[in-house]
Amino acid sequence: MEASVAEIHAYPARPDGFEEPLFPTSGSKRAVVEHLLRAPWLSRASELAGTGGQAARVRREPVEVENLRGRVRVTRTSGRGRSRKAWIVEGLVRWREVGWWWDEDRAADRTTARVLLSDGTVADLTREQGGWFVVGVLD
Repeated sequence: MEASVAEIHAYPARPDGFEEPLFPTSGSKRAVVEHLLRAPWLSRASELAGTGGQAARVRREPVEVENLRGRVRVTRTSGRGRSRKAWIVEGLVRWREVGWWWDEDRAADRTTARVLLSDGTVADLTREQGGWFVVGVLD
């Protein structure tokens, strides 16, 4: 499922007829959630494609990313000091995340890439101040 940033921004933030505040009653909360769930670019972890009990985990784990003669290697180090190295086999999709734009101290603007690694892991990698991080893993 791919969508452009323009498509996502063009999707109406609330159902027709809703004004601020969006959530005066529990019924209005349900209507807004149902509206957002119809968005063509939104997916839930329970709907991930694949077989074998595929699940998404969200974490923020520092990794080392090295470009070695045109191939990119990702090294993940566990808390026990053991490291796992894998090559990026394929870039699957890329997107931009903008958060907390209204708060200069907490603002975040990052590009995240979902990649297939040589060990079969599908990981979401992002570069932020302080280095590279895995911010999601698809099992």
